[in-house]
Formats: sequence, structure tokens, C-alpha cells
Amino acid sequence: MMSEKRSEQDESLRQLVGFATRAPSIHNTQPWTVGVADNAITVFADPERQMRAADPSGRQMIISCGAFVHHLDVVLHNAGFDTAIHRFPNTDDTTHVATIELKPARYIDEKYRSLAGAVTERRSDRRPLGPLSDEAVETLTTAFHDDSVSAVAITGGGTDLFRQASELAIENRLGDENYLRELNWWSGHYRLFEGVPRSALVSSATQQTVPSNREFPVGTLDADRKVEDEASLLVLSTSSDDQTHWLRSGEAMSAIMLDATVSRLGCCPVTHVTELDESRALIRSAAAESSEMYRYPQAVIRVGERRDDSAPPASGRRPVDEIIRR
Repeated sequence: MMSEKRSEQDESLRQLVGFATRAPSIHNTQPWTVGVADNAITVFADPERQMRAADPSGRQMIISCGAFVHHLDVVLHNAGFDTAIHRFPNTDDTTHVATIELKPARYIDEKYRSLAGAVTERRSDRRPLGPLSDEAVETLTTAFHDDSVSAVAITGGGTDLFRQASELAIENRLGDENYLRELNWWSGHYRLFEGVPRSALVSSATQQTVPSNREFPVGTLDADRKVEDEASLLVLSTSSDDQTHWLRSGEAMSAIMLDATVSRLGCCPVTHVTELDESRALIRSAAAESSEMYRYPQAVIRVGERRDDSAPPASGRRPVDEIIRR
């Protein structure tokens, strides 16, 4: 009976891992593997899925893993577990990003119900979005309750600095064949379980209305209305620039995007502006215009009111059997 009970729990945990894979990751690379035990789940970064040209330090890979850890924490809480997250518990293995200890919860916080529902509903929306109210911005920038990560909306003169950062990043990559080859490998063509499909990338006409977007290959996604983008740009910054802070910023990104989804807002990470030192420095200055004190911008998120009736199509996810370590 005990082995049967453990088998049922293992299967339940595998299903929860499958839900958590809906987490956003750089170009939908899903750079993680997972170990499942009776009372713990271990999460590892997968360097084989690292984007070597765009992300040579592995920073965005770890941020992606942080988003997965947070998604996993949400679905575990919703399934009746209390969790304790130990980040980088093994000093001899820097790919071991987290161990999540599990025990039965006495009660389920209602907030996890809505967040868990948002896990399957969230999409990266690259279409033009409408403006946010000051109240909505405040709600989103405080969605992650941890002093290790700060979030601010770019305002005022920071908007021009962001535009310069985006233009600089795009211009500097035009002649980088390795970068362009890597970008095209992970986006713009048919890949069943990974990458960004053409159906999730905007068409050439829509692409021109969202100046903050990376120059992805042209897709097939059109906006219902041809209007300019008025989305807010939220910058996540940390006081240090190490792996633990990268992971925490990924968790914060997940929290903000799930909260945005609960509120029926459109959202999408903007990663190209923090890939190069020069453009990242401009993002730091843009955040400082909004009184950001932390020195290291880790991620930018576009968030705004949806102007389209339907959500973008879901991108593929790797099978759970491919993710779970044996």
C-alpha cells in the first residue's frame, strides 16, 4: 500500500511539473531538468539548451529557471503543499538551481487558485497593447514580495533611453552571424515542443507598431486593430549580479506575468535590451529615471491592456518524460 501511495504521489508531482513548464523562458528554450522524490523536487539548469551567442554568461538561462521555479511553487501550493525553496544548495554543482521541499499544507491560500489558473492561460503577447493605469502599475511592481528584486516602470526620459537601448542592441547584432543563426534556430519555424512558432510572432505590418520588440523573424500573428503600442515597460533590477539574484529575478518575472494574466492584461518579456553591456547600461539609466536604486537590470516586461479579442496561440512545451531525470 505504501509503494502504491508513493506511486500516486509521484504521478501527481509529474503532472504538476508538466503544468509548471508553461513558464516563460528565453525563446522558449525551456532550459531545465527536474528530479522528483517523495518529499522534494530538484531543479537543474540545462546548459545544453543555453543560447551561447545571445546569453554567453547563462544569465538569461538562470532567469528562465527562476520563472520555472516560481511557476512550480504556485502549482504545488495550489495542489495542497507547503514549500521551502533552497536556492543553489550544492556549491559543487552550479546547475543545481533549487531544491523545493514539500509537506502537506494545512490550508490553501486562495491567491494560489487564481495564479495556478493563470499558469495555463498566460501567453507572450507581442501585439500592440494599451496603456496601464497608475494603480495597475503599482499592483504589478509590488507583485513579488522580496527585497532582493525591485521593479519600476520606465517613465519620462527613461522612455528615450529604452528606445536607444533597443536600437543599439538590434544594430549591434545585424552582422553577428552566430547570433542570427541561433535566433532563427529557436524562432520562426515549426518546432513542436520548443522555440517560438511563427503563429506567436507578429506579422510585418504589426511588427512596425511595437518598437520595443526584438526583430524576430516575421510571423503570422496580426493585431485586430492597427494601433501604436502603449504598453508599460517594467524593469526588474537587483543589488548584485550573481546567480542567486538572476534566479530571484526570474521568480519575480513569473509573479508579475501571472498577476498580469489574472488581471486579463497582455504581457511579454523583452530580453534583447539586457544582452549587451552597452544596452544594459542604458536600461539601468532608464530605471534610475524612475528612482530605481539597484544597479543591475535583469529583465524587462511589456505589460498593457489587451486590444485584441483572442489571446495569442500557445507555444509548445517539452514532454514531461524529457524533463524529469531518471
